[in-house]
Amino acid sequence: MDLRGYIELIAAATIPLGFGAVMAHRFVGKKSIGARVIQLTAVVMLIPVILILALEKILDGATLGTLIGGIVGYLLSGISEYDRGRGNDGP
Repeated sequence: MDLRGYIELIAAATIPLGFGAVMAHRFVGKKSIGARVIQLTAVVMLIPVILILALEKILDGATLGTLIGGIVGYLLSGISEYDRGRGNDGP
């Protein structure tokens, strides 16, 4: 197996391990699953899939850039509402 194969194997193993770690942390701490946890779980599952598809050359450069930009936009889209809801006005 070459380096690309090892990277893909690690990325594929990250999906269930990341999901399990997030859920275990929530259940052990007896915390609810909120919007931020759902966003984290989605990103933990999507980024390895996108990495694998890019390494297999199923995704070209333009599509890869669009997907990464979409994920970054998704992550950063709700920051202002989240901070405002906690009462943090900032400087």
